Amino acid sequence: MSPSNVVQQAQYTEKEILKFPVGLHAKKSVVLDGNAFAVPATGDRYFVPVGTILKRVGDKHIAYDGTGVPAGILARNVDLLVQATAGSEPAPMFFFGCIFATQAIVSFTQYQSALAVGLPSCRWE
Repeated sequence: MSPSNVVQQAQYTEKEILKFPVGLHAKKSVVLDGNAFAVPATGDRYFVPVGTILKRVGDKHIAYDGTGVPAGILARNVDLLVQATAGSEPAPMFFFGCIFATQAIVSFTQYQSALAVGLPSCRWE
């Protein structure tokens, strides 16, 4: 229960990252590492935006940083409450046979070549 003088609000901008619908085979459930995402300087709640490129590290996923191989694309915004192991959250990730809207993918231009290698069954339009 929070104190009566504290108010928290969340506002997200939803965007469509797929050009066409996909089947259930294209999405899997992963866990985002709560330690791996930056907390805003204000200390407010923060989220990982839909369209973030993810990579696997151990048994969790973090934002792709140009090293390793991309594992997939985050399918929806994920609200992380704390930058700690306890803040790790389950999330859906597209990884197979998708046609993505490139303008909706976070840092697409920067990691375009890596995405082609890491997600060979996907297309980018």
